[in-house]
Amino acid sequence: MPHILIVDDEPDLAGLLAYNLGRAGFTTTQAHTGAEALARVREGLPDLVLLDLMLPDMDGAELYRQLRADPATHSLRVLVLSARPDAHARVQGVEVILKPFKVQEVVARVTALLRAP
Repeated sequence: MPHILIVDDEPDLAGLLAYNLGRAGFTTTQAHTGAEALARVREGLPDLVLLDLMLPDMDGAELYRQLRADPATHSLRVLVLSARPDAHARVQGVEVILKPFKVQEVVARVTALLRAP
């Protein structure tokens, strides 16, 4: 079963995503800060990270850069969730879903990303 790390500082939204991804056959772990996300990744690499750009302790774009700079996580698949209209410019080369979004869209994009080679 593919494992998804959900990084979002809004517990209700993270829980909603976890519930719907679970119904779609994924396992999930949640992190609500950048530091917590890095710790979760070190515990075990997820198949994909759902990353909010606005985190309380660090910018999500910085977390993304740290993941890309580390050889162990360089190729980790990331899907950015953001309310910021400039999200595409802040994390170039990454798929972005702008908030508000439909949960079904997130599940469909996660499924498609994990099927891609």
